[in-house]
Amino acid sequence: MSSPPITPRPRGRPRGRPPGSKSKIPRAPPSARGRPRRTRAEDEEDVIKAEDIALEDEEADDELQPKRRRRTTTGGGEETGEDEQDDDDEVREDPRVAAARKARAARMRNMAARNSGGGHTVAPLDLDGNPQEIANDEVVVLPDPVGDAKVDANGKLAGGREYRCRTFTVLGKGDRLYMLSTEPARCIGFRDSYLFFQRHRQLLKVIVDDRQKFDLIEREIIPHSYKGRAIGIVTARSVFREFGARIIVGGRRITDDYNEQKARMEGAVEGQLADPDDKLPPPGVEYNRNQYVAWHGASAVYHTQQVAVQPEVGGVGVFRDQKKKNVVITDENWMLEHARAATNFNSLLAQQRRKLWADRGVYEPHTGIVMVPAATQPTKVTFEYVP
Repeated sequence: MSSPPITPRPRGRPRGRPPGSKSKIPRAPPSARGRPRRTRAEDEEDVIKAEDIALEDEEADDELQPKRRRRTTTGGGEETGEDEQDDDDEVREDPRVAAARKARAARMRNMAARNSGGGHTVAPLDLDGNPQEIANDEVVVLPDPVGDAKVDANGKLAGGREYRCRTFTVLGKGDRLYMLSTEPARCIGFRDSYLFFQRHRQLLKVIVDDRQKFDLIEREIIPHSYKGRAIGIVTARSVFREFGARIIVGGRRITDDYNEQKARMEGAVEGQLADPDDKLPPPGVEYNRNQYVAWHGASAVYHTQQVAVQPEVGGVGVFRDQKKKNVVITDENWMLEHARAATNFNSLLAQQRRKLWADRGVYEPHTGIVMVPAATQPTKVTFEYVP
Protein backbone atom coordinates (compact mmCIF):
# COMPACT_ATOMS: atom_id res chain seq x y z
CA MET A 1 0.00 0.00 0.00
CA SER A 2 1.48 3.30 -1.10
CA SER A 3 1.62 6.29 1.28
CA PRO A 4 0.00 9.61 0.30
CA PRO A 5 2.33 12.31 -1.05
CA ILE A 6 3.74 14.70 1.52
CA THR A 7 2.95 18.33 0.78
CA PRO A 8 5.43 20.79 2.40
CA ARG A 9 3.83 23.34 4.69
CA PRO A 10 4.45 26.93 3.65
CA ARG A 11 6.50 28.88 6.14
CA GLY A 12 6.29 32.57 6.78
CA ARG A 13 4.66 35.25 4.72
CA PRO A 14 4.75 34.76 0.94
CA ARG A 15 6.90 37.30 -0.89
CA GLY A 16 5.55 39.62 -3.51
CA ARG A 17 2.02 40.16 -4.68
CA PRO A 18 -0.06 37.39 -6.20
CA PRO A 19 -0.22 37.34 -9.98
CA GLY A 20 -2.73 39.76 -11.44
CA SER A 21 -2.94 42.05 -8.39
CA LYS A 22 -2.19 45.73 -8.64
CA SER A 23 -0.98 48.06 -5.93
CA LYS A 24 -3.09 51.12 -5.15
CA ILE A 25 -0.05 53.11 -3.92
CA PRO A 26 1.89 54.66 -6.83
CA ARG A 27 5.59 53.82 -6.79
CA ALA A 28 8.08 56.68 -6.64
CA PRO A 29 10.34 57.26 -9.64
CA PRO A 30 13.94 55.94 -9.39
CA SER A 31 15.35 59.45 -8.94
CA ALA A 32 13.24 60.01 -5.79
CA ARG A 33 14.08 56.74 -4.06
CA GLY A 34 16.60 56.31 -1.29
CA ARG A 35 17.97 58.79 1.21
CA PRO A 36 18.29 62.38 -0.06
CA ARG A 37 21.80 63.77 -0.25
CA ARG A 38 22.73 66.46 2.22
CA THR A 39 24.51 69.62 1.19
CA ARG A 40 27.57 71.10 2.83
CA ALA A 41 25.57 74.06 4.15
CA GLU A 42 23.14 71.70 5.93
CA ASP A 43 26.03 69.85 7.59
CA GLU A 44 27.53 73.14 8.80
CA GLU A 45 24.14 74.24 10.18
CA ASP A 46 23.90 70.98 12.14
CA VAL A 47 27.38 71.58 13.60
CA ILE A 48 26.41 75.12 14.64
CA LYS A 49 23.20 73.84 16.25
CA ALA A 50 25.15 71.19 18.18
CA GLU A 51 27.58 73.84 19.42
CA ASP A 52 24.66 76.06 20.50
CA ILE A 53 23.17 73.18 22.49
CA ALA A 54 26.57 72.55 24.14
CA LEU A 55 26.88 76.22 25.06
CA GLU A 56 23.35 76.25 26.54
CA ASP A 57 24.18 73.15 28.60
CA GLU A 58 27.34 74.81 29.93
CA GLU A 59 25.39 77.94 30.92
CA ALA A 60 22.62 75.84 32.54
CA ASP A 61 25.21 73.98 34.61
CA ASP A 62 26.67 77.26 35.79
CA GLU A 63 23.23 78.51 36.85
CA LEU A 64 22.48 75.32 38.81
CA GLN A 65 25.65 75.59 40.88
CA PRO A 66 24.90 77.07 44.36
CA LYS A 67 26.36 80.44 45.14
CA ARG A 68 29.02 80.51 47.85
CA ARG A 69 28.03 82.49 50.89
CA ARG A 70 30.49 84.05 53.30
CA ARG A 71 29.72 85.20 56.80
CA THR A 72 30.86 88.66 57.79
CA THR A 73 31.96 89.53 61.31
CA THR A 74 32.12 92.72 63.29
CA GLY A 75 35.16 94.15 64.91
CA GLY A 76 34.54 92.13 68.04
CA GLY A 77 34.48 88.85 66.15
CA GLU A 78 30.67 88.42 66.21
CA GLU A 79 28.92 87.18 63.09
CA THR A 80 26.36 89.55 61.63
CA GLY A 81 24.58 86.90 59.54
CA GLU A 82 24.69 89.07 56.37
CA ASP A 83 26.14 87.98 53.07
CA GLU A 84 29.20 89.84 51.89
CA GLN A 85 28.76 91.49 48.50
CA ASP A 86 31.69 91.18 46.13
CA ASP A 87 32.93 94.30 44.44
CA ASP A 88 33.22 92.53 41.13
CA ASP A 89 29.71 91.45 40.12
CA GLU A 90 30.77 90.31 36.65
CA VAL A 91 30.37 86.62 35.86
CA ARG A 92 33.56 85.18 34.47
CA GLU A 93 33.06 83.05 31.38
CA ASP A 94 34.51 79.57 31.15
CA PRO A 95 37.56 79.65 28.80
CA ARG A 96 36.32 76.54 27.01
CA VAL A 97 32.95 78.17 26.32
CA ALA A 98 34.66 81.34 25.10
CA ALA A 99 36.95 79.39 22.76
CA ALA A 100 33.98 77.44 21.36
CA ARG A 101 32.04 80.67 20.78
CA LYS A 102 34.97 82.27 18.95
CA ALA A 103 35.48 79.21 16.77
CA ARG A 104 31.77 79.17 15.96
CA ALA A 105 31.86 82.86 14.99
CA ALA A 106 34.85 82.27 12.69
CA ARG A 107 33.10 79.29 11.10
CA MET A 108 29.99 81.38 10.47
CA ARG A 109 32.09 84.13 8.86
CA ASN A 110 33.76 81.61 6.57
CA MET A 111 30.40 80.10 5.61
CA ALA A 112 28.98 83.57 4.90
CA ALA A 113 31.97 84.32 2.66
CA ARG A 114 31.33 81.17 0.63
CA ASN A 115 27.61 81.86 0.33
CA SER A 116 28.26 85.45 -0.80
CA GLY A 117 30.10 84.31 -3.93
CA GLY A 118 33.67 83.99 -2.66
CA GLY A 119 35.72 80.84 -2.36
CA HIS A 120 36.58 78.98 0.82
CA THR A 121 38.63 81.34 2.99
CA VAL A 122 39.89 80.54 6.48
CA ALA A 123 40.65 83.36 8.90
CA PRO A 124 44.27 83.21 10.13
CA LEU A 125 44.89 82.73 13.83
CA ASP A 126 46.75 85.10 16.11
CA LEU A 127 49.50 84.16 18.57
CA ASP A 128 46.89 83.01 21.10
CA GLY A 129 45.18 80.71 18.59
CA ASN A 130 42.07 82.87 18.13
CA PRO A 131 40.69 83.79 14.67
CA GLN A 132 41.53 87.33 13.65
CA GLU A 133 38.95 89.84 12.50
CA ILE A 134 38.51 90.04 8.71
CA ALA A 135 37.17 92.97 6.67
CA ASN A 136 37.39 93.45 2.89
CA ASP A 137 39.53 90.30 2.50
CA GLU A 138 42.13 91.72 4.90
CA VAL A 139 43.10 91.21 8.51
CA VAL A 140 42.00 94.23 10.55
CA VAL A 141 45.01 96.00 12.12
CA LEU A 142 45.56 99.35 13.79
CA PRO A 143 45.57 102.20 11.23
CA ASP A 144 48.73 104.12 10.43
CA PRO A 145 48.06 107.64 9.05
CA VAL A 146 51.52 107.91 7.49
CA GLY A 147 51.23 104.54 5.76
CA ASP A 148 47.63 105.10 4.67
CA ALA A 149 48.78 108.18 2.77
CA LYS A 150 50.94 105.94 0.54
CA VAL A 151 48.18 103.52 -0.47
CA ASP A 152 44.39 103.88 -0.73
CA ALA A 153 41.68 101.46 0.41
CA ASN A 154 41.73 99.56 -2.91
CA GLY A 155 45.51 99.03 -2.90
CA LYS A 156 46.52 101.71 -5.42
CA LEU A 157 49.89 103.22 -4.57
CA ALA A 158 50.52 106.95 -4.36
CA GLY A 159 53.57 109.01 -5.20
CA GLY A 160 54.45 107.17 -8.43
CA ARG A 161 55.19 103.89 -6.67
CA GLU A 162 54.72 100.56 -8.49
CA TYR A 163 54.35 96.98 -7.30
CA ARG A 164 56.99 94.43 -8.25
CA CYS A 165 54.23 91.84 -8.88
CA ARG A 166 51.23 91.80 -11.15
CA THR A 167 48.01 93.27 -9.79
CA PHE A 168 44.47 92.78 -11.06
CA THR A 169 40.85 93.09 -10.08
CA VAL A 170 38.57 90.14 -9.31
CA LEU A 171 35.03 89.59 -10.52
CA GLY A 172 32.50 90.73 -7.93
CA LYS A 173 35.04 92.54 -5.69
CA GLY A 174 34.97 96.01 -7.18
CA ASP A 175 38.17 97.98 -7.87
CA ARG A 176 40.20 96.32 -5.13
CA LEU A 177 43.61 95.12 -6.39
CA TYR A 178 44.78 91.55 -5.78
CA MET A 179 47.89 89.45 -6.42
CA LEU A 180 48.34 85.74 -7.02
CA SER A 181 49.66 84.42 -3.71
CA THR A 182 52.64 82.67 -5.33
CA GLU A 183 54.03 85.82 -6.96
CA PRO A 184 54.65 88.00 -3.87
CA ALA A 185 55.90 84.86 -2.10
CA ARG A 186 58.62 84.37 -4.75
CA CYS A 187 59.35 88.09 -4.79
CA ILE A 188 60.06 88.09 -1.06
CA GLY A 189 62.11 84.89 -1.23
CA PHE A 190 59.75 81.99 -0.44
CA ARG A 191 59.61 78.93 -2.69
CA ASP A 192 55.85 78.54 -2.30
CA SER A 193 52.94 80.34 -0.69
CA TYR A 194 52.47 77.89 2.21
CA LEU A 195 55.31 79.24 4.36
CA PHE A 196 54.50 82.71 3.04
CA PHE A 197 51.18 82.70 4.91
CA GLN A 198 52.46 80.65 7.85
CA ARG A 199 55.24 83.13 8.64
CA HIS A 200 53.11 86.25 8.05
CA ARG A 201 49.82 85.92 9.91
CA GLN A 202 48.66 89.41 8.89
CA LEU A 203 48.02 88.16 5.34
CA LEU A 204 44.76 86.48 4.34
CA LYS A 205 44.69 83.86 1.59
CA VAL A 206 41.46 84.10 -0.41
CA ILE A 207 40.39 81.16 -2.61
CA VAL A 208 38.46 82.29 -5.68
CA ASP A 209 35.34 80.48 -6.85
CA ASP A 210 34.78 78.96 -10.28
CA ARG A 211 33.25 82.10 -11.81
CA GLN A 212 36.17 84.25 -10.72
CA LYS A 213 38.68 81.60 -11.80
CA PHE A 214 37.35 81.34 -15.36
CA ASP A 215 37.23 85.14 -15.57
CA LEU A 216 40.94 85.23 -14.70
CA ILE A 217 41.58 82.61 -17.39
CA GLU A 218 39.72 84.63 -20.02
CA ARG A 219 41.77 87.72 -19.08
CA GLU A 220 44.97 85.60 -19.42
CA ILE A 221 46.03 86.25 -15.83
CA ILE A 222 46.35 82.50 -15.20
CA PRO A 223 46.75 79.76 -17.85
CA HIS A 224 43.92 77.47 -18.90
CA SER A 225 45.70 74.49 -17.30
CA TYR A 226 44.87 75.98 -13.88
CA LYS A 227 41.13 75.50 -14.31
CA GLY A 228 41.12 72.47 -11.99
CA ARG A 229 43.31 73.98 -9.26
CA ALA A 230 42.49 76.03 -6.18
CA ILE A 231 43.68 79.58 -6.94
CA GLY A 232 44.76 81.64 -3.95
CA ILE A 233 44.94 85.43 -4.06
CA VAL A 234 45.83 88.15 -1.57
CA THR A 235 45.05 91.86 -1.53
CA ALA A 236 47.81 94.15 -2.77
CA ARG A 237 47.19 96.56 0.10
CA SER A 238 47.86 93.90 2.76
CA VAL A 239 51.07 92.83 0.98
CA PHE A 240 52.34 96.41 0.93
CA ARG A 241 51.30 96.84 4.54
CA GLU A 242 53.32 93.75 5.52
CA PHE A 243 56.50 94.20 3.43
CA GLY A 244 56.60 97.88 2.55
CA ALA A 245 59.56 98.86 0.38
CA ARG A 246 60.45 95.23 -0.41
CA ILE A 247 57.40 94.91 -2.68
CA ILE A 248 57.99 98.28 -4.44
CA VAL A 249 60.02 98.69 -7.64
CA GLY A 250 63.25 100.33 -6.52
CA GLY A 251 61.79 100.64 -3.03
CA ARG A 252 63.82 102.46 -0.40
CA ARG A 253 63.61 101.83 3.32
CA ILE A 254 61.47 104.13 5.46
CA THR A 255 60.61 106.26 2.42
CA ASP A 256 58.53 103.50 0.81
CA ASP A 257 57.69 101.51 3.96
CA TYR A 258 54.12 101.43 5.25
CA ASN A 259 55.08 101.48 8.92
CA GLU A 260 57.97 103.93 9.15
CA GLN A 261 58.24 103.72 12.93
CA LYS A 262 58.63 99.93 12.82
CA ALA A 263 61.30 100.25 10.10
CA ARG A 264 63.29 102.71 12.23
CA MET A 265 63.06 100.38 15.23
CA GLU A 266 64.50 97.58 13.06
CA GLY A 267 67.54 99.76 12.32
CA ALA A 268 66.74 100.54 8.68
CA VAL A 269 68.69 103.31 6.99
CA GLU A 270 66.45 105.86 5.31
CA GLY A 271 66.88 105.89 1.53
CA GLN A 272 68.68 102.52 1.34
CA LEU A 273 67.51 100.05 -1.29
CA ALA A 274 65.27 97.38 0.23
CA ASP A 275 66.46 94.71 -2.26
CA PRO A 276 69.90 95.49 -3.73
CA ASP A 277 69.81 92.27 -5.80
CA ASP A 278 66.72 93.35 -7.72
CA LYS A 279 67.42 94.11 -11.39
CA LEU A 280 66.00 97.54 -12.12
CA PRO A 281 65.31 98.45 -15.78
CA PRO A 282 66.79 101.57 -17.39
CA PRO A 283 64.64 104.71 -17.52
CA GLY A 284 61.73 104.37 -19.91
CA VAL A 285 61.64 100.53 -19.77
CA GLU A 286 58.86 98.71 -17.93
CA TYR A 287 59.77 96.53 -14.96
CA ASN A 288 59.73 92.77 -15.66
CA ARG A 289 56.94 91.45 -13.43
CA ASN A 290 56.85 88.11 -15.25
CA GLN A 291 60.02 87.00 -13.47
CA TYR A 292 57.86 85.92 -10.51
CA VAL A 293 55.27 84.07 -12.62
CA ALA A 294 55.64 80.27 -12.56
CA TRP A 295 54.76 79.61 -16.21
CA HIS A 296 57.18 82.34 -17.32
CA GLY A 297 60.19 80.65 -15.71
CA ALA A 298 60.02 81.84 -12.10
CA SER A 299 61.01 78.42 -10.74
CA ALA A 300 64.69 77.47 -10.79
CA VAL A 301 64.04 74.28 -12.75
CA TYR A 302 63.13 76.34 -15.81
CA HIS A 303 66.48 78.14 -15.99
CA THR A 304 68.68 77.08 -18.91
CA GLN A 305 71.98 77.74 -17.12
CA GLN A 306 72.10 75.95 -13.77
CA VAL A 307 74.82 75.44 -11.21
CA ALA A 308 74.87 71.86 -9.95
CA VAL A 309 76.74 70.51 -6.92
CA GLN A 310 78.98 67.50 -7.54
CA PRO A 311 79.17 65.53 -4.28
CA GLU A 312 82.55 64.07 -3.53
CA VAL A 313 83.93 61.73 -0.88
CA GLY A 314 84.32 63.41 2.49
CA GLY A 315 81.41 65.82 2.08
CA VAL A 316 83.21 68.41 -0.09
CA GLY A 317 81.13 69.75 -2.95
CA VAL A 318 82.49 71.07 -6.26
CA PHE A 319 80.45 73.47 -8.40
CA ARG A 320 80.26 72.78 -12.09
CA ASP A 321 78.25 74.60 -14.75
CA GLN A 322 76.04 72.38 -16.82
CA LYS A 323 76.26 73.27 -20.48
CA LYS A 324 72.77 72.99 -21.85
CA LYS A 325 71.24 74.16 -25.04
CA ASN A 326 69.17 77.31 -24.88
CA VAL A 327 65.49 76.45 -24.64
CA VAL A 328 62.85 79.13 -24.78
CA ILE A 329 60.29 78.44 -22.07
CA THR A 330 56.72 78.95 -23.26
CA ASP A 331 53.26 78.11 -22.01
CA GLU A 332 53.30 74.91 -24.08
CA ASN A 333 56.69 73.38 -23.14
CA TRP A 334 57.22 74.47 -19.53
CA MET A 335 55.95 71.17 -18.12
CA LEU A 336 58.17 69.15 -20.49
CA GLU A 337 61.26 71.15 -19.51
CA HIS A 338 60.37 70.73 -15.85
CA ALA A 339 60.25 66.93 -16.26
CA ARG A 340 63.52 66.86 -18.20
CA ALA A 341 65.32 68.91 -15.55
CA ALA A 342 64.07 66.61 -12.77
CA THR A 343 65.11 63.49 -14.71
CA ASN A 344 68.60 64.84 -15.40
CA PHE A 345 69.09 65.75 -11.75
CA ASN A 346 68.00 62.28 -10.59
CA SER A 347 70.43 60.67 -13.06
CA LEU A 348 73.24 62.86 -11.75
CA LEU A 349 72.52 61.85 -8.15
CA ALA A 350 72.44 58.12 -9.04
CA GLN A 351 75.74 58.40 -10.92
CA GLN A 352 77.50 60.11 -8.03
CA ARG A 353 76.14 57.59 -5.53
CA ARG A 354 77.41 54.64 -7.56
CA LYS A 355 80.83 56.26 -7.84
CA LEU A 356 80.91 57.00 -4.13
CA TRP A 357 79.99 53.44 -3.16
CA ALA A 358 82.44 51.82 -5.57
CA ASP A 359 85.46 53.90 -4.53
CA ARG A 360 85.55 54.36 -0.80
CA GLY A 361 82.12 54.13 0.80
CA VAL A 362 80.72 56.60 3.31
CA TYR A 363 82.64 57.48 6.46
CA GLU A 364 80.50 57.41 9.64
CA PRO A 365 82.10 59.84 12.14
CA HIS A 366 80.39 58.48 15.30
CA THR A 367 81.80 54.95 14.96
CA GLY A 368 84.84 55.63 12.77
CA ILE A 369 83.74 52.95 10.28
CA VAL A 370 83.49 53.28 6.50
CA MET A 371 79.98 52.18 5.57
CA VAL A 372 79.22 50.46 2.26
CA PRO A 373 75.88 49.31 0.80
CA ALA A 374 74.78 45.87 1.97
CA ALA A 375 73.90 44.92 -1.60
CA THR A 376 77.60 45.00 -2.51
CA GLN A 377 78.70 42.63 0.26
CA PRO A 378 78.38 38.83 0.59
CA THR A 379 75.65 37.45 2.84
CA LYS A 380 77.41 34.22 3.93
CA VAL A 381 80.89 32.66 4.03
CA THR A 382 82.09 29.04 3.87
CA PHE A 383 85.31 27.76 5.47
CA GLU A 384 86.94 24.62 4.05
CA TYR A 385 89.78 22.80 5.80
CA VAL A 386 92.71 21.95 3.50
CA PRO A 387 95.20 19.47 5.05
